[in-house]
Amino acid sequence: MFRYAVLIALVLPALALAGDVVETRACSDDRPVPREVRVQNCPSTPCELVRGTDANMEMDFTAPFNAATLQTRIVATALGVTAPFELPADRARACDWLIGSQCPISEHEDVTYNLQMPVLRIYPRVSLVLEVSLVDEEERTHACFVLDARVVGA
Repeated sequence: MFRYAVLIALVLPALALAGDVVETRACSDDRPVPREVRVQNCPSTPCELVRGTDANMEMDFTAPFNAATLQTRIVATALGVTAPFELPADRARACDWLIGSQCPISEHEDVTYNLQMPVLRIYPRVSLVLEVSLVDEEERTHACFVLDARVVGA
């Protein structure tokens, strides 16, 4: 009985975070695409990113290479300007945000990554395109997707 209670306690929060499967686009340069991307509270694009909250996303991918570490890289394009979106250091370390797995990861391993991206209150209400990628210690991309979004008020 205790095993089932523990299983439920672990699975229910993961299901709550899972979110809706959204349509994304491939990144340039034939970088690997995830099998699936889910964004909480986003049944269709553009996804609304609410100021003062975290945008919660998950991606499932199959590792194309062995990797000791993974970093999250985000590039945002808004109003014709493209710039890196700097995550806080603890959130950029993708190995700390793997679900049911840990680094190092092995080639062909199925991996789920959870991104919690802060959407600060000071961000302007604007439409944007996000390119989200996971990169290893050799600068090889393990998964990359492009997502249409817009920043909205709380």
